Amino acid sequence: MTASEKALDRRIKQHVIAKECVFFAVVQPGFEEVAADELREIGVADGMRIVEGGIEFTGRLDACYRLNVCSRTATRVMMRIAEFKASNFVKLRTHACGIPWELHIKNGRSIVFSITCHHSRLYHTGRIEEELRGAISERLALYGLVPVFPDAAGGGDIPQTVFIRFDNDRCHVSLDTSGEPLYRRGYKTHGVEAPLRETLAALILRAAHAERYGMIIDPMCGSGTFAIEAAMMMRRSLPGLHRDFAFMQWPSFRPAAFQYLVRSLSGGDAVSAPLPGTVVCSDIDDSALAAARENARQAGVQDAVLPEKRDFLREKIVIPPDVKALIALNPPYGRRLSSGDTGALYRRIGETIRGYAGCGYAIIVPALDLEKTMSLSYDRKILFMNGGIRVAVIVKNG
Repeated sequence: MTASEKALDRRIKQHVIAKECVFFAVVQPGFEEVAADELREIGVADGMRIVEGGIEFTGRLDACYRLNVCSRTATRVMMRIAEFKASNFVKLRTHACGIPWELHIKNGRSIVFSITCHHSRLYHTGRIEEELRGAISERLALYGLVPVFPDAAGGGDIPQTVFIRFDNDRCHVSLDTSGEPLYRRGYKTHGVEAPLRETLAALILRAAHAERYGMIIDPMCGSGTFAIEAAMMMRRSLPGLHRDFAFMQWPSFRPAAFQYLVRSLSGGDAVSAPLPGTVVCSDIDDSALAAARENARQAGVQDAVLPEKRDFLREKIVIPPDVKALIALNPPYGRRLSSGDTGALYRRIGETIRGYAGCGYAIIVPALDLEKTMSLSYDRKILFMNGGIRVAVIVKNG
C-alpha cells in the first residue's frame, strides 16, 4: 500500500467508519409509524425523525448494515453525504466537487443517478447528471480513481446509485446502501397479476399486530405473500440474510466486521425464540396456488405454508376455540377484476368476515364505496397507493 493509499484509508476510517452518519429508510407512505416501531425493535432509532415516505436516523455504519439485514418494512436505506444550496450549474459543480467521493467510491465502480427536482431553478435532470458526472470524475482523479458511468443500471456488480433531490434550490445528496430494493427477498420466483410487495405485506401484518395471534389466515393468497411473510415473522428469520447489498462495494466495508454482525443477529442468546402459531393459506385459482407453493419453497417455509384450494366465500375455515386468528385479505381489484359485480363481491366478503366472530382482520379495500359495501367496523385505517391505485387497509383487533 502506497503512502497516498494509506492516507486515504486513514481518512475512510476517521470520516466514515468511526463517524456518526445520517441515514434515511424509505418506506411505503402511510406506514411511517408502523415502520418506525420496527426500527426501534432493530435498535437503530437514534435521532429518529419521521417524515412522509421515510424515517431519518443517525448511527455508525453497522446501523445501516443491521437495518438492511433485519428490516421487513423498509424499501431501501440511503446514507446522506451532502446538502447545499445550488441555484445554478456553476454552484452545483463547485459543491459537488467538494464532496469527498473518494471516501465512498472504489476505483472502477459503476455509478448511476436517481434525480428528482421540486420547486427549484435547476430542473433539467440530464444537465444535472452531466455536471455530477464531471464533478465526481474530477474529484476522484485527484486520487488516481476512475468511476464508470453506464448508460443504465444492470448486469455485473451492483452499481452505486447516487440519489439527488432538489427541493427549493437545496440539493440533498445520498448514497444507496441497499442495492436491489429490500422487498425483493429472493423467494418470489413465481408471480401472479398485481402481486403484493413483500414489504407492504409485512407492514400490514405489523399494523395488525400479527404477533399477537396464534393463526394467520391468508384466504385469497395469490402468490402467497401474506402467508410467507407471516411464516417468516413467526420464525423471526432475517429477510436480508442471504443477499448482497450496495454497501459491500464501499471502500469502508469490512467483511469480517459484517460477518460478525450477521452471526450475532442470526444466532446466540440475543435471538428471540420463534413465535408459536400456524398459517392457513388458500385460493380458488390453481395457477396462484402453484405460485404460492413454489414461493414458499424458495423462502424455506414450505412446511409452514401449505396452500390449499378453497373458496373462502363458501367454505368455512375451522379455527380452534382457544386460538386467536387474524385474517389478512388482499381481495381482487383493478385489473384483477375482469368481470362480475364488484359491489356484490365485496358485500359477500363483508358477510363472510362477520361470520368469523372474534377474529381480527386486515383487509385491503380499493374504494370508499366498497368499504361501505362491506359494512365492517375497524380500529385503524391506513390510506396508501398500491399499483397506482389509492387504496386503504382497514384493521380490526381480534
